[in-house]
Amino acid sequence: MHHDLTRAFTLLELLAVMAIVTALATLGLGAGVRTLAEANKADSVARLRTLGNAIHLYAGEHDQVLPGPLWPGQVMRYDSQRNGRLVRDLAEYLNIESKNPPYLVERMIPRAYRKAMRGTRMDDARIYLMNTGVVLDGQTKQPFGSLTSNPVLAPMKLTALPTLPVGENWMACEADQRHSYVATAPWRANTPALPVHDGRRALVRFDGSVDLEKATP
Repeated sequence: MHHDLTRAFTLLELLAVMAIVTALATLGLGAGVRTLAEANKADSVARLRTLGNAIHLYAGEHDQVLPGPLWPGQVMRYDSQRNGRLVRDLAEYLNIESKNPPYLVERMIPRAYRKAMRGTRMDDARIYLMNTGVVLDGQTKQPFGSLTSNPVLAPMKLTALPTLPVGENWMACEADQRHSYVATAPWRANTPALPVHDGRRALVRFDGSVDLEKATP
């Protein structure tokens, strides 16, 4: 009788092979997720660096005065008739077309932020948060001014801001509901519930440097 020399796999061997394939697939998926997360972080940092550079260029051409007065939560919707929006004040420096009707400046929205706000109307989303409170000589100052003060408070000069302590030296950061500036804001629901980078926020400092810092209230 002829016997086939190719031995069939046993059930135990098949299970072992399946376990190995699953493990390899999991490792591959994990590596892919990590790669995507790193790419999203780099994307957020790049967009904030662009924003910071534009603010510095604006100040350089306006006697060092910062843009503003600005709203604390910034939407990326250009509207030539709306005060307090970075995308209008910085249009020239961000190569944003000054046109009507109002439109969303898509390229200024980080990918991770968009993913976190999936299903939300992006025209109303507060993408970035401006620093509205630094302590100088024992007094709280608002670097970008205030539209809610009476009279309206004008923005400060960039050169009037000395080296600030860690925690106050940020100029703008990605907004989320965990931030103390957002927690009680009327537009809180128009931000992600959590920082979009696994507990970290992308931010740009007054000196123009950009980083990802552990999110604290």
